[in-house]
Amino acid sequence: MREFDGYLQGLTKDKRTVSTSERKARLLRDGFGKKPAFRCIIAREDTKPIGYLCYHEGYDPDEMRGKVIYVIDLFVTSSARGSGIGRMLMDRVADVCANMDGIAVYVGVWRRNPKAIKFYMGIGAEFVEDVPFMRWGKERWL
Repeated sequence: MREFDGYLQGLTKDKRTVSTSERKARLLRDGFGKKPAFRCIIAREDTKPIGYLCYHEGYDPDEMRGKVIYVIDLFVTSSARGSGIGRMLMDRVADVCANMDGIAVYVGVWRRNPKAIKFYMGIGAEFVEDVPFMRWGKERWL
């Protein structure tokens, strides 16, 4: 998580408002508590984690064709990049989607992360140009 935080920090001028320890506590609570909001797939080399992919299930009401998966985080350590770990994690989540009779895997990518965009395009993902990603945060509806 620390390496991923550092990577993301390098892509933005904004400073994180939540500490790494607080993020870790939230992730443990929200992903591994009584009612998990997401699931993770972890890639290991021997016993050492070298990558992970977190996702949650959803539904695509526009196409009215069925279930989808939203990838919320994909990260591979710098020492393991280029070794196929990212592709393996995406293949695994595609299997999860297929096994639940899903129709697609969606991934949000920062435009300022050209390496991630190149990776996803390289495995056959495409931009959904006509569906902008919007955010309506708690700070706006309190």
